Amino acid sequence: MAHYKHILLVTDLREDCDTVVKKAKYMLAEHSRLSVVHIVEEAVLAGGYEIVPIVPLGNEDELHSKAQSRMKEVLEKHNLTAQDVHIDTALSTRRGILEYAAEIKPNLIVIGRHTRTGLSALLGATADDILPKVECDVLVVKLGAPV
Repeated sequence: MAHYKHILLVTDLREDCDTVVKKAKYMLAEHSRLSVVHIVEEAVLAGGYEIVPIVPLGNEDELHSKAQSRMKEVLEKHNLTAQDVHIDTALSTRRGILEYAAEIKPNLIVIGRHTRTGLSALLGATADDILPKVECDVLVVKLGAPV
């Protein structure tokens, strides 16, 4: 089995993220570096040629604080230590992940993928969007319940 020196765990911090965390933990070698990213997606309103961010229900600091608390909880639950924990806001989850991956250059990205139905199937999955655009291996973990 190949040993990856730098693994990027992508998480949406939903209740089923444990499945993805377990896979990332399994892929870690003794001296591997673990980075974790969570993107808080901004809501936008498109009108004509302009895209205007919508003010989130909570302020950005509050959203980041909640995400940091949840991230800490998930990592502690799985007895994991991440050298880098990155929580950011972006217009799209895909863009946020791709920009962070380009910055840190992992050898492996571990990301979950929910089954999509209805309108969400037309919009596609984040994992499908990043696959052709990264320069490293990607482990896509199939998750249960459709979204």
